Amino acid sequence: MDLRSKLSEAAEFAQSHTNAARQSYTADYNLRARQKKFQEGDQVIELAPENSGKMGNRWLGPGTVVKVKSPYSYLVDLGNGNVHHMHANKMRHLIARVQGCGVITVCDSEFGKVLSPDTAVGESVLPSVSITSEKIVHLDQSQRAELFEVLDEFTACFSDKPGLCDVVTHRIVTTPDFVPKQMKPYRVPVAFQAEVNRQIRELKTWDSCARQ
Repeated sequence: MDLRSKLSEAAEFAQSHTNAARQSYTADYNLRARQKKFQEGDQVIELAPENSGKMGNRWLGPGTVVKVKSPYSYLVDLGNGNVHHMHANKMRHLIARVQGCGVITVCDSEFGKVLSPDTAVGESVLPSVSITSEKIVHLDQSQRAELFEVLDEFTACFSDKPGLCDVVTHRIVTTPDFVPKQMKPYRVPVAFQAEVNRQIRELKTWDSCARQ
């Protein structure tokens, strides 16, 4: 009886931990899952395997949903006479990039009045034009003319758009006990190892040439 009681307690303990682990696995698996629903007549594409293997899957379509068998099971007709029984995980809604393009001429009158957007051409405004008279009220006519001449001659230097200035160098003086933050190293993915190794070899070559 004591052994049976211990086994029953252990079974309950294992079942509780199993339920908690199952919920955690389910939450992680469905973390980025989205609800997908299709109706009859929807245009879809389906993920179909190729002869090259599982890694060679590609999207086929467009197809049409002809029947909804269950909330996640559909019959899809790709238009070639074959009706596939597909799961919702292997289906996507078809989003057509361009539905159609029509070209008309100016002499066509069947479409009524066609409005065309005005294309605004950006004109460069001289710095002398953007200065208001209140800012130069303290200058006489000759000084104003000289100021406008200098501004228009060196337009690039008086542009309102921010740029790069290399005249002044800013240096930050640190204390002797300052230790720079060390970034943790991380493993390079296998897909990028060849490219990273190639760049490292090029940097070493440039460094050796610069030293020579």
